[in-house]
Amino acid sequence: MQPVPSRVVKSYNVRFQLQTLIGPNPPGLTDAVDLHAHAQTGTENPLSMAKNASRAGMGTLVFKNLPQDRPPAETRRQVEEELKRWCEAEGIAPVQCLHGAQTDPMHGGLEFEQVRRAVDAGASVIWFPVISSAHNIYRVGCPNRFVKGDYTEPVVGPLPWDEALRAGQYLLDEDGGTLKPVVREILRLAADRGVAVSFAHSSKPEMEALAEECGRLGYRQAFIDHPYGPQVGLEFEDLKPFADAGIWFNFTYDEISPLLGVDPQDMMSTVQAIGPEHFTFSSDGGNPLLPGAVEALDTLVRYGRAYGLSDAELRMITVDNPRRVLGLV
Repeated sequence: MQPVPSRVVKSYNVRFQLQTLIGPNPPGLTDAVDLHAHAQTGTENPLSMAKNASRAGMGTLVFKNLPQDRPPAETRRQVEEELKRWCEAEGIAPVQCLHGAQTDPMHGGLEFEQVRRAVDAGASVIWFPVISSAHNIYRVGCPNRFVKGDYTEPVVGPLPWDEALRAGQYLLDEDGGTLKPVVREILRLAADRGVAVSFAHSSKPEMEALAEECGRLGYRQAFIDHPYGPQVGLEFEDLKPFADAGIWFNFTYDEISPLLGVDPQDMMSTVQAIGPEHFTFSSDGGNPLLPGAVEALDTLVRYGRAYGLSDAELRMITVDNPRRVLGLV
């Protein structure tokens, strides 16, 4: 018989003490900020998500992406208008709705002018390449429509690194150590306009170069999404240098979900070891195989309490820190 994994042993240790660890008043989402929620076609409806966030008393909801039948800023404004009417009828406060700018090919790619136009239109977060990132293609693969090259299968990869470099987007020049000019331009734009930046699914060398440039600019609104997720794959020992450089870490429910399977004790012990002042929590919700975004974030917060984080630390992680990332304070 196989030994019981430490993840399972810890989970039972937590379960046996839930009444003590969580108590009669579990932590909630009052004023919480979700930096990363999916609302494009085929995921969660953005208005429904915003209604659920408003019911939960959340402060801000960032739509990473939205349906592409119209400009995202227009969709976000429509959601805000319909949400305001609904909230007035319900007698509750509407959540603040924000949206992001993407650099994957279907959104215009890693091209400065399209990012600038998105920021001009109100985008609050810029995501560097996500599923079209060479590192993502190398680690977990990518839908065919996001890769360069003559591929016929619907999902391409994972590919060997050299092939992934040819098929995807990479932030460094051919010498492998210098950010491409367009990347530096985008970071400068973010710093000048006070919008946040996600390092997305970049490799560690790309992230190190990004962090160095952020330091040169004195820019403190950059974050690393789901650092322990397999599409990123950072290890505990990788994180401290980024924290020291002023880069935030955005842990997500998707990381601990059955789809990705990060051990929640690893996540929460990392927060305690490096310090909650460096972390935010997000749902990365909207995937039909996961709970809705608001439920996912609420569950992640409960995991935080159950695995040792205090109410004050959770407030810092879910409210104060993401507001700083977004430039709302």
